Amino acid sequence: MDDIDLKLLASLKEDAKRKYSDLADLLNLSAPSVHARVKKLEQLGVIESYTINLNPKMLGAKLTAFVRVTTEGVSCTDIPASFEPYPEVEELHSVAGEESLLLKVRTRDTESLDVLLDQIRKIPGVRKTVTSIVLGTRIDRGTDPTAFNPSTNGNGHGNNNGHANGN
Repeated sequence: MDDIDLKLLASLKEDAKRKYSDLADLLNLSAPSVHARVKKLEQLGVIESYTINLNPKMLGAKLTAFVRVTTEGVSCTDIPASFEPYPEVEELHSVAGEESLLLKVRTRDTESLDVLLDQIRKIPGVRKTVTSIVLGTRIDRGTDPTAFNPSTNGNGHGNNNGHANGN
C-alpha cells in the first residue's frame, strides 16, 4: 500500500458512498484507476465490507456498557456461540488478564441491562461479571488507515523526527 491507497481508504472511511469520479478528483487519478485500487484493496482484505453507522440511541439503545466476564471450565473459542442469542452484545473479545472476555453491550436502560446480565450469568462456564456503564463517549473513530503507515511513524503524523521543519 502506498500513500494514495491510504488517502483513498481515509476518504472511503469518511464516506463509503463517494463516487469514483469524486475520489479520482481528490486523488488526482482517473476514475478507472481509483476503481482498480479499490478492487485491489478489497481482494487483499484491507476493505472487508461496506456498512452504515446507525445511531443506537435513535433505535432505543440508550445505554452502553462494557462487561468483563470471568469464565471457568470453558474455552474462549467455544463460549462465543453462547452469546449469539443476545443481540445486545455488539462485541465480544477474548482478553488477557483476570477476566477472559470483554463484551460491549447496548440496552434500552438499566433494567434491561440487569435482565441481560442475569441471562449472561446463567451461561455455562460464566463464573463472574463486572460491568462498567458508559456515561459518555469522547472518541469513536474506528481504525485510522494512516495510523499504521511506516512513513508516519505509526502515529498519523509525518516522519519529521520530532522537528517541525523535518531537520
